[in-house]
Amino acid sequence: MTLYPLSGFPPSPNGRPTAFLQAGHMIVSAKPLAVTTILGSCVSVCLIDIRAGIGGINHYLLPYTAPDGGAGARYGNTAIRQLVDEMSAAGASRARLVASVFGGAMMLNTPPDRTRAPLGEQNADLAASLLQELGIAIEQFDVGGDRGRKLIFHTDTGYATAKPISSS
Repeated sequence: MTLYPLSGFPPSPNGRPTAFLQAGHMIVSAKPLAVTTILGSCVSVCLIDIRAGIGGINHYLLPYTAPDGGAGARYGNTAIRQLVDEMSAAGASRARLVASVFGGAMMLNTPPDRTRAPLGEQNADLAASLLQELGIAIEQFDVGGDRGRKLIFHTDTGYATAKPISSS
């Protein structure tokens, strides 16, 4: 689901309107907006075309869609492509897109499954490989660890900051 922010969001301390991005959704905006989301094993890909002043962010939960289909922003392999398409539809140039990737923590202390990587690592690896396949440079890559993150992304400048969430 793509959300196009409208007026009515409360301003952030720097005067930008704000929005909260829920898991399985994305936001694309040609207007200044401070988007906040909370990530655990999920991953957010932030894209910016500085020249056009258009930014977008997704928040996906799983790396791949189920074999029976179900394309959507909940799955990295479709969420990243949808974000790129929505950015282009809003007027961004694919050639000028730059990415930042956040999240992918290992949130559960479960015995390791030796047959596959932890979910957070799978999500982060998918973002890196798919962005490379699409020819989009990654400027920031803050993934992994064992703690969630609070992410704030400015759609007009590409400024992104992720702060660890306290475990207590």
